Amino acid sequence: MHLILNLTKQMTWCEFAGSLLGLIGAFVVAKQNQGSEFGFVFFLISNLFFIQFSLTNRYYALLLMQVGFTATSLMGIYNGFFL
Repeated sequence: MHLILNLTKQMTWCEFAGSLLGLIGAFVVAKQNQGSEFGFVFFLISNLFFIQFSLTNRYYALLLMQVGFTATSLMGIYNGFFL
């Protein structure tokens, strides 16, 4: 437990929130039942946290990946809620 607490202290709150929301999104989508489209909303919020994190820390490769993931999250939201 002490090791886990030390790891979370080293992460920024933005990075930790993005990771947690991404995991929640993955579990919601993986359930494949009614309401699983909400997983893409969690993914989108996670993407926004990671975009902020990557801009702040100048991690441009991570930024590029998160922009791509944001596009797929928006596609999932569109397909799940509007089609």
